[in-house]
Amino acid sequence: MKTKTDFLQNKRVSLKPYVYEKPSISAVSIRILILLLLQIALLFLSKSFSAIIVICCTATGAMLASVIHYLLIRKYKFLSLTNLIHGIIIGMLLPQNYPPVTALMVSFATLLIFKYIFETSENFWINVTGVSVLIAYFIGKSYFPSFILTPEMFTLKNPSTQLINNGVFPIYDFDVTLTGYFNSNLFSYFKVTIPQGLISMLWDTGSIIPAFRFNLLTIIASIVLFSDNSFSVLIPAVFLFVYALLVRLFFPYVSGGEFNQGDVLLAILTSGTLFVSVFMIQWFGTHPMTIVGKVFYAAIAGLYAFMIVGGGTSPIGMIYVIIVCNIINLLIRLIEEKRMDMIMNKMTYISPIDKELLNAGNQQ
Repeated sequence: MKTKTDFLQNKRVSLKPYVYEKPSISAVSIRILILLLLQIALLFLSKSFSAIIVICCTATGAMLASVIHYLLIRKYKFLSLTNLIHGIIIGMLLPQNYPPVTALMVSFATLLIFKYIFETSENFWINVTGVSVLIAYFIGKSYFPSFILTPEMFTLKNPSTQLINNGVFPIYDFDVTLTGYFNSNLFSYFKVTIPQGLISMLWDTGSIIPAFRFNLLTIIASIVLFSDNSFSVLIPAVFLFVYALLVRLFFPYVSGGEFNQGDVLLAILTSGTLFVSVFMIQWFGTHPMTIVGKVFYAAIAGLYAFMIVGGGTSPIGMIYVIIVCNIINLLIRLIEEKRMDMIMNKMTYISPIDKELLNAGNQQ
């Protein structure tokens, strides 16, 4: 028989009756910061100290912007975790030979100005990291690499193989062993083989832009962020699908090559495509809210990626894609708001007959 104490314990009301369907922005920011620090750790292990210096400078510039903004406004956080993430991403999208002082000043000035423009929020409708990288590109364009994929390669079926054979992408010692194992024990059942050098491109492309290097780690980061709904997988999935499909079907074809012979792997594993898909394309406040809007937004991003980046190896093309899509997002959000207003008006509409009945009831 239950006692009175047992009954009261069963009837205890929780002080926290609500739970989040998704992690909070601060929790997601911590995850993103940890995942970015893992990429910096690989830069350290690969002795890419110049890249780490540039990242430290852009992160310092971002935090200085946060401090100055606090001293002038004194309304918001003294040190912003979001600003730190912005600073790190900016540094990872800059070449490792970029002047550190210039990188610091670009990061500081851009973030400080944006904080004044969007004073009520730390998350802007336009991706501030993309704006910073574009400004840095126009200031120091000579430090950025050029397209590796030359016009002569546009009509080739697998230009990535030629680039690997020419030593553009490094081949690591473990690549031969792993490629042979997977081809013999896995891909042979599907009657396909993967080329030597693909696993090396997954591990480290050797690009002078850090965000373009560690594709495998970026894929792992996507699993972490998408598995607990930190970010929706819908936008990156549609974006990559549309971009890969257009590259596969049309990239060699528009240059006089064969239809359906595009090199999807080169497009996905270069230009920072995966990094942008995970960390930038759906940053807070820069994407639509409805499912239809997200699909349309992602499809447009894939189309613009094909038009701007083409078959891959672009040093700055994906940043243009992000900025263009942020602007298009404003139009999509406007349509979403108009549609929501129409739905709310229909839900709250009262017919003339109902109004008469209500008035009659009130008079009685």
